[in-house]
Amino acid sequence: MDQHLVVFKEVAVRKSFSRTAEALHMSQPAVSQYIASLEKELGVRLLERSNKFVELNKAGKIVYQYSQQILRSYDQMQILVSDLQNDPSGELKIGASYTIGEYLLPKLLAELQERYPQIVPEVTIGNTDEIGSQLLHHEIDIGLIEGNYSHQQFSVEQFSTDKMYIIAAKRQPYKVEEEVSIEDLEKETWIIRESGSGTRKVLENFFEKHCLHPKRVLTFGSTQTIKEGVEAGLGISLLSDLTFAKEIQLNKVQKLIIDGTPIKRKFSIIKNHHEFHPKALQVFEELVKQKI
Repeated sequence: MDQHLVVFKEVAVRKSFSRTAEALHMSQPAVSQYIASLEKELGVRLLERSNKFVELNKAGKIVYQYSQQILRSYDQMQILVSDLQNDPSGELKIGASYTIGEYLLPKLLAELQERYPQIVPEVTIGNTDEIGSQLLHHEIDIGLIEGNYSHQQFSVEQFSTDKMYIIAAKRQPYKVEEEVSIEDLEKETWIIRESGSGTRKVLENFFEKHCLHPKRVLTFGSTQTIKEGVEAGLGISLLSDLTFAKEIQLNKVQKLIIDGTPIKRKFSIIKNHHEFHPKALQVFEELVKQKI
């Protein structure tokens, strides 16, 4: 691996020769020498220096972009060569949207650790758009998302079907056996997820399909907060049945009978499909398909 690129990348990120030297356990003059050598080789200055900071110039930004790709490819090469002789191991960066990450992923990770203890999972949970963006920028290795997210760089494969219901507090004046009209739903306060959420997109489609315009909408950033709001009688919401099974058992919320529900949506695996994938990613993907 080209040590010049390693040093350059660290300087670009840390914006300091001294902090780079400390991080790489090198002397500051050695860091300066590596940068000077790289600039000489390329025939152009890469950094703008002052007493207080180091910044990438236009050429530096180009080199930084490619250095990330080169170093990532080198790391991937090492992993794939190691995979030929060893059991699945190493760090696996997993991204999951909230419903999957909070209600399905923990059991999958427990199974993964039991079968392959040498794999070290690192988990990021966000909304569907955030997970897609992180995969696009190679911040994660694989994503598990709800709803749809397409990009020419990705392969997308469905691994499960989710069922979504409109729920209300148990104490609200709805009878379990009676269908609730769209007109009644329109009078309710709706508690919804933030923009970019797969759950939010499904609900917006439901509103559009039924020409439903709620009198009041509250936006919350987590499923748990929404459930607590519904339970407290703050409003109604549309959620996956995975998320409120305990609340149903405890008789705290109820599913409303509404035409067009339950709403079904896809749970999908997304990954960069023009890349070689290490054993750790492959076995995790197979586990997801087998267990769900």
